[in-house]
Amino acid sequence: MINSITNEGVRGLQTASRELQKSSQDIANLSLPKSPNAAPQNPSDVTLPPVNDANKPEAVGNIAEPVIELKRQELLFSSSAKVVSVGSQNVGTLLDTSA
Repeated sequence: MINSITNEGVRGLQTASRELQKSSQDIANLSLPKSPNAAPQNPSDVTLPPVNDANKPEAVGNIAEPVIELKRQELLFSSSAKVVSVGSQNVGTLLDTSA
């Protein structure tokens, strides 16, 4: 039973880790130029949208969803780590009790 608890925690860590990477990639993709040929070689060549266009979602991309998902997965990762920790502590307690 304790093993299954630890396994579920590890599965949660793996899933959250995958989703964290996906959200991070989504955020990175929003900040990249659309065409690989248009990638600037020098950071000073990067042009930003005009200030009046900066508030338009299509000018910057919708970054809110990936950022929210990133935070959500961070919390799920932390919770799964606690599950693994508690499972490990319980195994130690059972071993101490039976010895």
